[in-house]
Amino acid sequence: GCSVLIYSLAKPTITVPMWYYLRSVLVEGLLGYRLIVCRLVVSVLCGGAVWGGSGLRLVDRGGELSVLEGEYGRRGFSLVVVYGRRRIGKTFLLRWFCMRRPCVYYVAAELPYSVLAAEFSRRVSEALGVPLAGDVVEVLEALPRLWDSSRGKLVVVLDEFQYMVEADPSLPSRLMRSIDTVLQGRDMMLVLCGSSVSFFEKKLLGYRAPLYGRRTAEIRLRQMKLWDIWGFNPSLSLRETVELYAVVGGTPAYLARVGEPTFWRMVEEVLRPGSPLYDEPLWLLKQELREPRTYLAILRAVAEGRNEPSQVAQIAGVDPRSIARYIDVLEELEILQRLRPLGRRRPVQLRFQDNFFRFWFTYTLPLRTYLETGDTRKALEAVKGSIDQYMGRVFEETVVPQLALKLVEKGLIPVRPLETGPWWKAGIDIDLVIRSPGQATVFIEAKWSRLSRAEARRELNKLEGRAAETGLQSPVNYYVLIARELDEPVLEENHVAVDLDWLQRNNIVRPSPSIPVHR
Repeated sequence: GCSVLIYSLAKPTITVPMWYYLRSVLVEGLLGYRLIVCRLVVSVLCGGAVWGGSGLRLVDRGGELSVLEGEYGRRGFSLVVVYGRRRIGKTFLLRWFCMRRPCVYYVAAELPYSVLAAEFSRRVSEALGVPLAGDVVEVLEALPRLWDSSRGKLVVVLDEFQYMVEADPSLPSRLMRSIDTVLQGRDMMLVLCGSSVSFFEKKLLGYRAPLYGRRTAEIRLRQMKLWDIWGFNPSLSLRETVELYAVVGGTPAYLARVGEPTFWRMVEEVLRPGSPLYDEPLWLLKQELREPRTYLAILRAVAEGRNEPSQVAQIAGVDPRSIARYIDVLEELEILQRLRPLGRRRPVQLRFQDNFFRFWFTYTLPLRTYLETGDTRKALEAVKGSIDQYMGRVFEETVVPQLALKLVEKGLIPVRPLETGPWWKAGIDIDLVIRSPGQATVFIEAKWSRLSRAEARRELNKLEGRAAETGLQSPVNYYVLIARELDEPVLEENHVAVDLDWLQRNNIVRPSPSIPVHR
């Protein structure tokens, strides 16, 4: 249930005992767990497993790596907290960071504290080559004395730290006392990592938490943007990437489930019983929440098109006065978000932030009867029958807001994005508005369809008419259409219509650069 990875300065590889590798294979097969890295090449050498190969890549974590590098470079003791949802890339980021540094990497599991402490002691003892046993805090206090600092600053990572605290709730308080009395000033970097967002934000980072004020840095890994997901497969077109993003969202580990990811391969993987993605949302909700049944009902209602909190409360069987509490949690987990018309406080709409959850609650959950009975053909027919409608919602709600900001960033639309958001009222809606109040406003329409130049002009004229009803117009106004496909773009002073191919060809949107791992 527990493991430790020792990173050697002489050999920058990641070596684990064979028993751990075998356990990983068994756990992956039985419980659906998967490693966070893409297309691993595993070979067996001298009784151990070495992970490496050209398929490993790091995309868009430069900011987080800079934080880790800064903490490693500072003198004295560092306490870094790294957390985020499952599969978001925490472990891979830390393993990358530790690859050429002296590091003890320990992964906890749901076991008694005595087992965790003994396992941690034994692994550290093996790493340092000295007899060592005791409580986790005692071992941490001994490390600065036993480690030769001339070999570099020692990094200790306690991954899935929430399991250690569940086994011994006094651990944060004892660790706090150790930092204040023993570890402070010692040349060591301690990283506490985990995937329970609620635990880290309330019990570790909260104002009343014992370790409050002791951390020197914290990193919450969030979902990746569209172009970051593109960075894992830069040979794809922007349209193909948008289609993948509509299924996997911003969680890169899900891409590793298929060899060369395409839209329908990913769809089939999410719909395949036995695939880790088939039950992934259930695992995540059960890990984070005490009453996942209620949250499941809320998310299914939103996937069915009920986007007002009162509607969702009724469908989910929740007291309307308490629905806000459930929504707060789902916003904290970056699954749902509340939206209000730009410039107004009401009404409130609920929308998905995470496209993987959107897809799963739109298709996988409702189609489980077909899928569990082996009738995959009917399930795929159901997906194909409504996929354009689904893609239209994804394009409008999660893709175009990102593309529009790229247009602003590249100067195609000269407006400062001080206010952004959708607008709607009494049957009139505008997909996105970007404003610099008193100076300029951009009104944007999203269309997941193919349009001729004449059709694009008509859409722009209708958009301008709706914009006049918003009260958001400025001295200078721009009207923009972003479509899946256009026969010809419209590039005029105040009217712009472009499609995905045009955005790619003109480098408005590009794949994020990636760094390959070299063994």
